[in-house]
Amino acid sequence: MTNTMRDLVRRFILITLPALLCSVACGTIVEDLPTYEQTSIVVEGDTAPDFTATLIDGRSIALSDMRGDMVLLIFFSHTCPDCKNLFEDLHDSKEEFDAIDTQILTISRGGTTSEVEEYFATNGYDFDCAVDADRSIYSLYATMYVPRTYLINREGIVELTTVEYSPSHIEQLLSCATQL
Repeated sequence: MTNTMRDLVRRFILITLPALLCSVACGTIVEDLPTYEQTSIVVEGDTAPDFTATLIDGRSIALSDMRGDMVLLIFFSHTCPDCKNLFEDLHDSKEEFDAIDTQILTISRGGTTSEVEEYFATNGYDFDCAVDADRSIYSLYATMYVPRTYLINREGIVELTTVEYSPSHIEQLLSCATQL
């Protein structure tokens, strides 16, 4: 290989490789992820699938036992930044949900009970929470993405769902719950 050819190859590597690595790191090369709709098993208008879970405080709870109450069911991960943002805003709005008799039930998608207990204690959250370590409850509702919220009416029908998190979701959930 001639010096000129080596120089061209070297320049190509020095210019192209960092640009390619930057593209990957910055997310400009996007893999085809499924849409929210493609990963949703339960949608608005569906009856919320029943489950029984053990809360981190040791109590057992069944969704069907909450019939007659409005329920805000939230699937989250204790390692998810969007979930933390949702919980911060929800914590600030908890009195408003309490005023319209909405029960808040959070289900950790994965993690251990001790990790979730520590997460709740560190952040000062006081929502009812269960850990779904094997994702058996989550898999009744969706296949991917958290946080996922389901506003369930008194008859057990899903009235509103949100996926991931935007600050407008709290207002949407409160508005919908107020109208029920």
